[in-house]
This record gives sequence, structure tokens and C-alpha cells, in this order.
Amino acid sequence: MSMDVLSTAVKAAERRESGLKDFKLMAKLWPYMRVYKKSLIISFSLLPIIAVAEMGQTFLVRYAIDGPIKNGNLTGLLWYALGFLALLVLNYRVRYTQMAESQKTGQLIIRDLRTDLYRHYQTLSPRFYQRHPLGKLVTRITSDIENLSEMLSSGGLAILADLAMIAGSLVGMFIMNWYLATVTVVTLVILLVLMEFFRNRSRRAYDEIRVKAARINAFLQENFAGMELVQLYRREEKNYQHFEDLNRSNLQSGLDSILYSTSFNAVVEYTTHITLLLILALGVGAVQGGTLTIGALVGFFLFVRKMFEPVEDVSEKYSILQSGLSSIDKVMALFNEQPDILHQQLAAETDAVPALKARGEIEFVDASFGYQAEAPILKNINLHIQPGQKIALVGPSGAGKTTLLKLLLRFYDVDSGVIRLDGQDLREWNLHALRRNVVSIQQDDFLFSRSVAENIALAPYEPEMEPALRRAAEQANALALIERLPHGFEEVLEARGKNLSAGEKQLLLFARAIYHDPAILILDEATSAIDPVTEHAVQAAMDRLMTGRTVLVVAHRLSTIQQADCILVMEQGCIVQQGSHQELLQQPGVYQQFYQYQELMGNTPVAG
Repeated sequence: MSMDVLSTAVKAAERRESGLKDFKLMAKLWPYMRVYKKSLIISFSLLPIIAVAEMGQTFLVRYAIDGPIKNGNLTGLLWYALGFLALLVLNYRVRYTQMAESQKTGQLIIRDLRTDLYRHYQTLSPRFYQRHPLGKLVTRITSDIENLSEMLSSGGLAILADLAMIAGSLVGMFIMNWYLATVTVVTLVILLVLMEFFRNRSRRAYDEIRVKAARINAFLQENFAGMELVQLYRREEKNYQHFEDLNRSNLQSGLDSILYSTSFNAVVEYTTHITLLLILALGVGAVQGGTLTIGALVGFFLFVRKMFEPVEDVSEKYSILQSGLSSIDKVMALFNEQPDILHQQLAAETDAVPALKARGEIEFVDASFGYQAEAPILKNINLHIQPGQKIALVGPSGAGKTTLLKLLLRFYDVDSGVIRLDGQDLREWNLHALRRNVVSIQQDDFLFSRSVAENIALAPYEPEMEPALRRAAEQANALALIERLPHGFEEVLEARGKNLSAGEKQLLLFARAIYHDPAILILDEATSAIDPVTEHAVQAAMDRLMTGRTVLVVAHRLSTIQQADCILVMEQGCIVQQGSHQELLQQPGVYQQFYQYQELMGNTPVAG
């Protein structure tokens, strides 16, 4: 086989694969379209009526020219005019109904798709968010979904009406004159070949635009979040240059897409006018030869215009369609992502979370885990915590303290061994029920740009919630702080609570924990950023919060650790020592060395 033949075969296979891929991408929307099957059937069933009305108007023009106009019968022409007007009203009324129904259906489909994608995002495990920049995920649920919306409302569904018009025009042309119709079909086939040429290149350009837009969004998300650090280390110019490179690359992809789109439009215009000139030349000869009437030639001209007008319209919608198909590929790829943590369903589970209160007994049995299989973080952890015990975790950075707590929250599953809560494997717990029983407070925990009440309750504020909110705030020593705010519990916080001090944020987080009344409390460096003035209020709130609960705490402060029933000393993913503060001081080892070092430095923290 020669190289030319092989190249042609490869290109033909690529075209077939590309067309099949587009069909498969559109088929991925079918589960969402199926819900609105009735509306889609109504919309599609109106397309033949539109095509027949358009054909009827053209035939009335033909017979009016060959009949009343040719014979000078103005009275007879009136009936043709009334018939034309009736078809015109019918055409526009049906077209309006079809467009309104299809666009409404398109918007409903987009609403469902965006809602499902957001719901799916919430099921995905932390590993997924570690692999994907947040800006990219935001792009998928905003820009890419908007592209799909435009495709369905102004692209894909609207193109069907244009195709119905083209089909109706072709049928009408063959009825009037098969020879001229065949010539027109030849030019249409040439145009379709050119459309396929531009389709492939336009699709690649729009794929590039989607990828580069996601990169820009990811870059902006990261840099806006770290703007203080950018300015502190004078990274403005370097970051600007990086953004300029990303933006320039995105510009080039945009220019490529414009080039293909405008070239396609020009080709359609050129082909249309060449076809009209060819039909005019052949039609005049047929009229002179007596094989075609003037009315039929005019009618044929009208059909050619009616056929190429939607072709031009399709060319304009083509870029919308290609952009939408590119977005379908990327959005649907996210639905293929599966959560690492499987959700154990309860019998007859409903949206209501089961009100199961755990006792708080925790057991690790030969539990090992690594974020990467070849690099274990925790190794054969064996631990038994009784309900109501206070456990402190101590050790150098990277020892595995925070990872151990994340396993208890079931953000990850152990690679080997088992973790039990109240004697039941965590993997057998319903996730909602498990996490209702566990509250975690970290050094830099999250406050939303919502009201104080919503940040404590993590639910829309209702007036009847205020007594419980006030009790929780009072126990957390946060009530005075809240009452000082201009709008009290309805005061809207800035993003991440930036209008509050570190100590004030911690008091609100304690109020949140008390309000939700967990069986197990996790404190991961929760007081490390507190100033000495606020420490007394925070410590008192923390003492109340820990009462009657199983507590696991990672802390720098000696006062917190000394209160623990048991201190676990971790090093390189293993528990190397355990016991009370006094017991560990008597044992040579890591804890004693930490304590002696802190005494030497004149600090109260021991480890963290």
C-alpha cells in the first residue's frame, strides 16, 4: 500500500472516528433529555409543519406567477395572496412555539446537569481535589455548562429547525425541476465536504480554548487566594509574566477558532452565490427552451435561497455547536470520576440523616495508610480509646498525626487493617451518620461569607434557631463577641472570617462544635494561633467543649496536653510512646526530649 493511499485511509478513519465521537458526546446528554421527552417530541413534531408551510409559500408564488399574474387576473391573485398570508401566519406561529419549547427544554436540561455536577462534586473524596485545581473545577460548572446551555438553546436544537428547512427546500426543488435540483445537490455536497474540513479544525481549536481557559482560572484562583504572599515576596512581575503567557496562548487559540469560523462563513457565502449564478444560467436556458416556466424558475430561486439561508445559519451556529461538544467531553469526564470513599447505604435511607448517637469508642487495629502506595504514612497503628477519653497526639511534623485524624473522619480509607467506631468498621457506617458524630476544629478552619448564625448552624438561619445558637455561643464564650457585632447573629462575615481575629474565629468554631453536639471532638492545632489575652476565654470554652466527649487533640500548648488521659507520641508513622504526662516524663525517649528542649527554650509548647 502506497503512503498516499495509507494517508488517505488514515484521514478517512479519523473523520469517521471524529463524527462518531460527536454522536457519542451528544448521546451522553440523552439521560437528561429523556426526562423532558414529551417536550422534545412536541418540538420535533412541529418541524415538518414548518417545512411544509415554507414549501407551500413557494409553490403559491410559482403558481401565482404562472397563473393570475401571467394572465392579468388580479381577482384570482387575491386568493393566492390570502393563502400565502395564511401559510405565513401558520409558519411563524408554529416556529415560535417550536423555538420556545426547545429553548425552555434546553434550559431545564442545563439546570439539571449543573445541579447533578455540583452534587457529584460533593461526593468526591479529597484525593480528587488534590489532583484538580479548583479553578478548573469552577470552569467546568460555570463556563462549560454555559457553553452547553448556548448549544442547546441556540445551537443543537435550533439546528434541527434549519435542517428541516433544508430538507423541505430540497424536496420542493426536486418537485419543480429534478435537473436543477441535482445541480444544486452537487454544490451542497461540495459545501458539506468543506464543512467537515472546517469542523475538524474548529473542534480542535475549541478544545484548546476550554483547556487554556481552565488553566487561567486555576492560576487566578491560586494567586488571588495567596495575594498577600505574592506581594510580600514581590512576585507581582513574575506572576504577571506567567499570566501574560497563559493569556497569550489562550488568545492564539481564540484567533484560530475565529479564523476557521470566518473562513467557513465566507465559503458558505461564496458557494451560495456561485450556485445562484449557475441556476440562473441553466434556468434561463430551460425557460427559453420551454422546459421550465418563469414561475417555476422564480420558485426554484426561492427554494435555493430558503435552503442556503439555514445553511448560513448552521455555519453561524456551528461554532456554538463545536464549543458545546468540547464542553460535553470535559463535563461528562467529571461524572466518570468516582469517590474513593464508598458511601454505605442504610436500609430505606432517606435525605434525613439518621439520628444515631455514637458512644465514642475508637479502635485502630494494625491500621496502615499512605497517600501513595509506595510511601506509607502510618504503619501498623494499634490503639484503643474508651468513650469520653481525652487523647493528645504529640510528635514532629510529618509524623502522621493529622493523617490519623483524617482516617477517623473517613476522608481516606486504610490500606490495611481496620478502624472501628463503637465496635463497627468505619466502612460499614453511613457517612452522614458517621460525620454527624464527629466534629473537627483546625488551626485555620473555614468560615463562610455568610451570617454568624449560618456559620455556627451550617444551615439557613431561622428565628426559632436563636435560643440554641445563643446557648452554644454562651458556652463557647462567643456570645459577647457576637453581641458586639452590628447585626449580631445576622452579621455577614467576610470570606474566611477575615474581619475577625484568630481568637474570635476560634470562639465561633467552638460555638459551631457545641451547637452540633458531637460524640467525638478532634482538635488539630486548634489553639496554636491564639494570643495570650484571648487564651483564657478560649481555654475555658475548650474545657466545656471537651466535657463528656471523646477527644483527640494535636496541640502545642502544654496546658492542653497535660489534661489528656493519655498522650500518644508519634514518630515516622508509628506510635513510639504512650502514657500520661507524668509517666512519659519518667521515660527516656522522644517526649522527654521534646519537654526538655521546650524548657531550655523557655517555651510552654511541647510538640506539634
